[in-house]
Amino acid sequence: MKARVLATAVLALATTAALAAGGKDFTRTLNVSNEPTVSISTGSGYIHLRPGSDNQIHIIGHVHPSNSWFNNDSESRVQQIVNNPPITQDGNNISIGETHSNDLYRNIGIDYDVTLPRASTIHAGSGSGDVDIQDVGSSIKASSGSGNVRAEGIHGPADLQTGSGNIFLHQAASGDVRAQTGSGSIQLEGLSGALKAGTGSGNIEAAGQPTSDWKLDTGSGSIHLTLGSSARFNLNASTGSGSVRTAQAIAMQGEINKHHVNGTVNGGGPTIRANTGSGDISIN
Repeated sequence: MKARVLATAVLALATTAALAAGGKDFTRTLNVSNEPTVSISTGSGYIHLRPGSDNQIHIIGHVHPSNSWFNNDSESRVQQIVNNPPITQDGNNISIGETHSNDLYRNIGIDYDVTLPRASTIHAGSGSGDVDIQDVGSSIKASSGSGNVRAEGIHGPADLQTGSGNIFLHQAASGDVRAQTGSGSIQLEGLSGALKAGTGSGNIEAAGQPTSDWKLDTGSGSIHLTLGSSARFNLNASTGSGSVRTAQAIAMQGEINKHHVNGTVNGGGPTIRANTGSGDISIN
């Protein structure tokens, strides 16, 4: 009995020590102008971006082994990264997290919490983790190999991609949008510009003004567009298994078919092409 208690105590102490040694943080503050170009990447970890000072970028990195058991080698490499984090600055061009496949970062993940000027041009990518951008970015390109991509209050064009995960965008100023996920839903709000959105499996919701052509595709899922009664557009919508419904009066072209609608609304305008293999298409 004593031996069992002793073994349990030793295991608990070893686990506690391993966890305590597992992760460490670093912080850095960089001086920039109010419109920097910022590239942020991590192989395994999340990226959170928020507005901060107009002339500074403040970076907090959470460095941790990405496997479940910590050893002296991983602890040592975590400390090396904390002492010399992967951050470079060339004037107003900032690179955060670029490791060039350095073996030092093998099985090491870094989460990033960054505040930066609102007018930043942003490139953010995670191999495995969520990307969350709130109220910052005059232009963004964000991607994840496996994780959700969320961008809210973006003042310009946006290119959002994930291999497996959901995409959410709220656009606060005009700009072209591209949103692509292999498997997940897409929700887009405040659009004003061109749009290309696609998912292998999931629903697509888009709201805004089609001032340029829109193209929406899903292999399996519904498509719902909120455009308003005064929107002017050409419509070419088709579904393999489902129906097409429009709240606006539409001047039809060709044969009437519940699986395929081709026509104009309010005299026509930019072309909206919406296609789903299995699901309904509705436009309000």
